[in-house]
Amino acid sequence: MSGLTVAFWAAQILFSLAMILMGFSIWQKHKRGQEKSVLGDFWIASRRYKGWRMAASLAAGWLMLGWLGYGISMVYSMGISGLWTLFLPWFILCFIVVAIVPYVRRLRAVSLPEALEQRFGAGVRPLIAVCSIFVFVSWTGAETFMGGTLIAPFLHITPIAGMILMALPPMIYSYLGGFRASIITDLVQFILAAIFITALAFVGIHFANVTTGGQIIATLAKTPTVNYGAGTMFNLFACGVAMPIILLIAYLPGWLIEQDLLLRIQGAVSLKEAKKGAWWGLVFITIFVIIMPVLIGFSAIILFPAGAPTTAAAIGSDYTGIISAISLKYFPAWAQVLMLIGICASQMSTIDNFANIVALPMTHDIARPMFLRNASKETLAQWSRVLSFVAVVMGLIYGIYSTSLMDIYTLSSGVLTASIAVPAFAMFFKIANRRAVILSALGGLLGNVVLYIFEYKVWNHVFAPKWLADTYLGYIIVGIVCSLVGLIIGMASGKKSTPEQLAAIYPEPQEGMEVFEMARE
Repeated sequence: MSGLTVAFWAAQILFSLAMILMGFSIWQKHKRGQEKSVLGDFWIASRRYKGWRMAASLAAGWLMLGWLGYGISMVYSMGISGLWTLFLPWFILCFIVVAIVPYVRRLRAVSLPEALEQRFGAGVRPLIAVCSIFVFVSWTGAETFMGGTLIAPFLHITPIAGMILMALPPMIYSYLGGFRASIITDLVQFILAAIFITALAFVGIHFANVTTGGQIIATLAKTPTVNYGAGTMFNLFACGVAMPIILLIAYLPGWLIEQDLLLRIQGAVSLKEAKKGAWWGLVFITIFVIIMPVLIGFSAIILFPAGAPTTAAAIGSDYTGIISAISLKYFPAWAQVLMLIGICASQMSTIDNFANIVALPMTHDIARPMFLRNASKETLAQWSRVLSFVAVVMGLIYGIYSTSLMDIYTLSSGVLTASIAVPAFAMFFKIANRRAVILSALGGLLGNVVLYIFEYKVWNHVFAPKWLADTYLGYIIVGIVCSLVGLIIGMASGKKSTPEQLAAIYPEPQEGMEVFEMARE
């Protein structure tokens, strides 16, 4: 084993231990009785965080190298039109997040399934919880897969071994400290990940500038994109007009009601701080999650020319290895060690984030209402810890058997929008009822999954209309239509919501921990 490999292993182990120690510190405080609300602290940090901490945690959760690796690969293969697949929807989303903060704080619920049950009654909560678990297990697995794949070349191990190393620390500190551990570790991880992604962008642009003799823009303009050919590098609509429209319809509603976003908004100490957090989040995400990765994607087009003999080996046949390729080829040895830490920081912050979102519906929306109704807070807290651990294990298993990041993200995002977002938005309409949201969730789930199988496995994207087939996202549109049809049928045939159910949406934002059921018990 070379000296550099030893240094990589030492960095990996020391960083992992530091994250675990943070979780252990929180666990010790719980044991000494220093926390007023065990469950409230575990899930929403007892509403004690300032806006800038909320923003740092949110940005850390978005610095997910699975999604970013996918987005960078789309820029590499599609040019500027690849921004539609991820980065432009994210940028638009940031502004919408600012607008929805007061609406989220009007809910007296920790989880979205709980809020839907308060608004529509029994039967809704477990259905939405199962849909949420499907989405976030998929994302946990995808990020575990990406993290293990990226650190494997540094440590000279297999990707599966890398996934295990990446997942172990979040397993432990999520078990010990829950969402509060995620918030605290996210601050450290955000700083390291932001430095990492910025360094990667600047080094990539520097060497691209050297390679082109200072003519990056001119060289890119002459370079044909992998997907669309010559003259399309800076054509924002080289992918057509249908794809951007469908992507915005398919992605934005689902991303807007992600449980991790809602938890952070609810976890802020006040409405004022939550709004500050949303604005700071926009700044952090725009710089570190959008601009820097886009620069990396464009620099990779020059540094790893498509079709060159060594390119496939360096960045992979799906172009998702660009991050590790730049790190290993263009950084000196000491900086490669720091790059490895940056990868670990990015991925652990994402894995713990998604794992908490899996554990929340498993514990709070399924186990607790069904067979832990009379359990003590201590028992519920222990279940929360165990299921946080199980959530990471589920993500690890999913990651080991994953074959395509694109398939994971597109299918799960479709389910998120059609099965969860449409019912969630229905909460704010008085004419919506229990039957409507149940039919909407079921219609969205079945429409997405069934049409996904046909589109990707049977038809192979050859169907009419061609403009829809060319987007590779036809199943999402069908899923959303099925969800809306279910909503309309339910509203026309179901019973009206009771005054008590309508009152679950409060007219003003709610402050303090005491508004939540778990804090009053």
